[in-house]
Amino acid sequence: MVQKRTGAAVIIIEHRLEDVLWRSMDRIILMNEGRIVADLPTAKLLSGSLLKEHGIREPLYLTALRYAGVDIKEEMHPEHVDSLLLTEEQKETVRSWYQSRRSVVKNKTEAEELLRVENLEFGYTPEKPTLQDVSFTIHKGEMVSIVGRNGAGKSTLAKQICGFEQPVSGSIYMDGRDLAGDTIKERASRIGYVMQNPNQMISKPMIWDEVEMALIQSGMPAKERKARVEETLKICGLYPFRNWPVSALSFGQKKRVTIASILVQRPQVIILDEPTAGQDYHHYTEIMEFLKALNEQGYTILMITHDMHLMLEYTPRAIVFSEGRMLADTTAAHVLNDPKLVQAANLKETSLYTLSLACGIDKPQAFTECFIGYEQKEGR
Repeated sequence: MVQKRTGAAVIIIEHRLEDVLWRSMDRIILMNEGRIVADLPTAKLLSGSLLKEHGIREPLYLTALRYAGVDIKEEMHPEHVDSLLLTEEQKETVRSWYQSRRSVVKNKTEAEELLRVENLEFGYTPEKPTLQDVSFTIHKGEMVSIVGRNGAGKSTLAKQICGFEQPVSGSIYMDGRDLAGDTIKERASRIGYVMQNPNQMISKPMIWDEVEMALIQSGMPAKERKARVEETLKICGLYPFRNWPVSALSFGQKKRVTIASILVQRPQVIILDEPTAGQDYHHYTEIMEFLKALNEQGYTILMITHDMHLMLEYTPRAIVFSEGRMLADTTAAHVLNDPKLVQAANLKETSLYTLSLACGIDKPQAFTECFIGYEQKEGR
């Protein structure tokens, strides 16, 4: 660690606390609208309500404890899930909450197949494959996370599906039809790709023009274009700003513009690369609830993400990659409750896993699923 080796002061700028609190932090400085609202020792800040009041998500293990009715105190050492001191009574409180909330997960009827990847192989050089023997099926109306560390092959996979690059071998099918002969333009009418940074996608100065552009290129008549753009802007919550310049929008609103420019083509699948990158909890929730609403309207959504919170909260299913290979295609809760898979994919176990074991709950995956269910129904 740099701080131990050099003695230098280390300042970490981050809004996802769980991602940094696995290291010891002396104190946390909380800012809001250009002002410092708190400069406190880590334990003191985590035991209070300031984080929630200012739109910062606290670590999941603390949220779970609060849901269970456990008051967070400084003397409990809440700085990290491994340092947390819980009494037997508090552990029993967590167990009781879990037992009262858990329910049998009903198996969903599997929807019709939409996208199928079969034995996909790709490499920029013959001796170093980027994707190796990748196969999976996406069904209509699913919302799926694609996870793995940098260089695992996630973005390369998306490029293959969109036709930006051609596989060395293997096939990609849409509605049972091989896409090998389709151009990028032809695929774009059915598969939309939203990049991480909206500024890399937007080319028109005005919102309306940006959203309408693909329809003009398709040759759609003006009257039909107008109706389609208006409908899409309303779906995306952008209709009141339809005559605004893009430059007047926030980062999150620009993200919506890029999604609208894809959605206006009525694709069957939308692939998003890091949809919440750089967003605080408020804007993260805003974007994800919008995507969830699109999914509930029938759009199939694939999300490339490093955000394990996102994966757990919003996508029942996750496909895990490491070094070009698909390691797992399973439930999101299982991914972060399987130590071997976590290690193989270089991911990080959720703190819910550690908390459940510390409280004597021998089914951490079920505990995680219980937490997610409670959060979706009652926690927001």
